[in-house]
Amino acid sequence: MTPVPVEGNQGRIAPLEYIFHPRSIAVAGLSTDPARAWLSECYITPMLEMGYRGPLYVINPKRGQIAGLPVYGRLQDIPGPVDYVISCIPAQHTPQLLEECVDKGVRVVQLYTAGFAETGEQEGIELQRRLLRIARRGDLRLLGPNCMGIYCPGSGIGFCSDYPRETGPIGLLCQSGGNTGCIVRAAAARGLRFSTVISYGNACDINECDLLDYLADDPETRVITAYIEGTADGRRLFGSLTRAASAKPVVIFKGGCTEGGSRATASHTGSLAGADAVWNGLLQQVGAIRVFSVEEMADVLVALLCMEAPRGKNTCAVSTGGGASVLAADDCEQAGLRLVPIPHEIGERMKALIPLAGGMLRNPIDAFPIVGSYKGWQDLVPILEDWRELDVVIFHYAFDAPPVPVRDWLIDAALKPMIAAAKMCRLPAAMVLHSVTNDASWQVSLKTQQICLGAGLPFFLSVRGASQAIRKLIEFNKAYPDKVARLHTLEEQSGWS
Repeated sequence: MTPVPVEGNQGRIAPLEYIFHPRSIAVAGLSTDPARAWLSECYITPMLEMGYRGPLYVINPKRGQIAGLPVYGRLQDIPGPVDYVISCIPAQHTPQLLEECVDKGVRVVQLYTAGFAETGEQEGIELQRRLLRIARRGDLRLLGPNCMGIYCPGSGIGFCSDYPRETGPIGLLCQSGGNTGCIVRAAAARGLRFSTVISYGNACDINECDLLDYLADDPETRVITAYIEGTADGRRLFGSLTRAASAKPVVIFKGGCTEGGSRATASHTGSLAGADAVWNGLLQQVGAIRVFSVEEMADVLVALLCMEAPRGKNTCAVSTGGGASVLAADDCEQAGLRLVPIPHEIGERMKALIPLAGGMLRNPIDAFPIVGSYKGWQDLVPILEDWRELDVVIFHYAFDAPPVPVRDWLIDAALKPMIAAAKMCRLPAAMVLHSVTNDASWQVSLKTQQICLGAGLPFFLSVRGASQAIRKLIEFNKAYPDKVARLHTLEEQSGWS
């Protein structure tokens, strides 16, 4: 479906800083009806819990009280100025709300509401055009329709109570509200934090180009990430991506890359998805890193922000299980890393430490004979460091591989010595916690993840994911070494890492 053209939209780029720091916020359309009360959990509750410092208002003709706040019948009834309005009302009533916003001097309206051009129906298309005409006339910016809006922990603005309250170096723009939640939660579970997150939906006014331009200039954002389904202006997007990627690492997840995905994109946000080969060429040309899943986006962000870039792809995989080691070898090499043979001298030193009975010294290394031995793991690390051809070490543990049920004792008995080795290793190193198949092992895995985070280790949830992310880090560093060096210098200065 062709996006809706709007008179005067091209080239109209207004500074967006005020959108992320509004003096006051009003939410229209919240209800005391239990069936719709969850919307309060999306908007009012998170901002109260995150400590938004400005006034929060609720608008509903039925009045009453929501989350301890008085409900005003109309926007005009609110006694003070309102900068930012979140609309949760039905689509057909939004023109009237926008007229009231213009009269009130509102600066931006976020439309959670759906039912516009993305439907493909003429009525929805015309309704969206009408909103834009009102907005243009009143110098009002629109975010959406069909979006969750803004999560900016530094401003105390958010739309979900379980998002972290701490700020971080990642700026995210996301065309899908649901995928926004998936990305934020996946990254947060890995210890990553965000400067600004924008779910922008149909992009009838504020679009991906505006947001890329903003994040390129935002001093709090060190890495720009985006989930994009399509664009209405490929030429401008090329310019915005080029500018953003020249300033900071940019990671792009392009949704709707198949024929079926393109159809879904048109129905979801009314975007032109475009040929996947064209997108691939565009992202390669501007120097962006392309990922193909939420999980891979989290993996690449961990590699970029938490790992020293390896010099090359020569890898050693170290575990405490033979079968897990074989699978890890396949995963590493299929992802583009090289498991190089162990040199004779290094192998002889390892034999003195790891008996061949119950172990494996062919890279991958099965270090089961020293499992649980701090000294054994500490003695292994200098041997790895003396292996001159080696560029990176992947330590990995398969939770459900041992022939005993997974319990908390496993953390002290087997995992902490391996984690300590990964921490002391001067080579670039990653920790992988994988093969989690049941509730018990998942609980132990979560506790172990917290230990890895406390140790400052980059950790991954699969060897394949770690290998793919590390390969992309190596290739990105080879092409743009200054960008990676600057990123880590900024992180050290900020104290975030």
